[in-house]
Amino acid sequence: MNGWLWIGAGAGALAGAALLAADRAGRRLPVEHVTEGGLELSQPPGAVWDVLTDIDLYPAWRPGLTHVERLPATAGGRVRWREYDRHGHVTYEVVASEAPHRLVTGIADQDLPYGGTWTYVLTPAGPGCSLTVTERGEVRRPLYRAVSHYVTGEDATVHRYLGALAHRLAA
Repeated sequence: MNGWLWIGAGAGALAGAALLAADRAGRRLPVEHVTEGGLELSQPPGAVWDVLTDIDLYPAWRPGLTHVERLPATAGGRVRWREYDRHGHVTYEVVASEAPHRLVTGIADQDLPYGGTWTYVLTPAGPGCSLTVTERGEVRRPLYRAVSHYVTGEDATVHRYLGALAHRLAA
């Protein structure tokens, strides 16, 4: 029995040391990051814009998203919504909109360990268009920064989103 206690204590100490090391590594990383991804699409900007801005249909094509709740607009008239997934929810708002070429959305929740904006730029290209998504993010907690930088990759969310969007537009 005592052997199992030593093994458990050793595993706990090892896990604690790993968390401490990750936290220290995260403290050396910048809070802010910029990442970008893009797609060449056969649809014109207006058709892609319609998909990007139809928040009610997000759960139909974005994996992991269970539902979307529309919220009252801000005092300045900004569109707001809350997205729900297995981790909880995040509130977003439209920061800028120049249909059908440029859309900026941002995380409206200030109490999350992360935040930032996504800028979508649609450029006509023949009969279709080019879409570029730029994430200007911040990861406030050092441990989260380390995981984002070294484990998942800071660009993972953008690329996962673009893959889902490409699949939706191919349908």
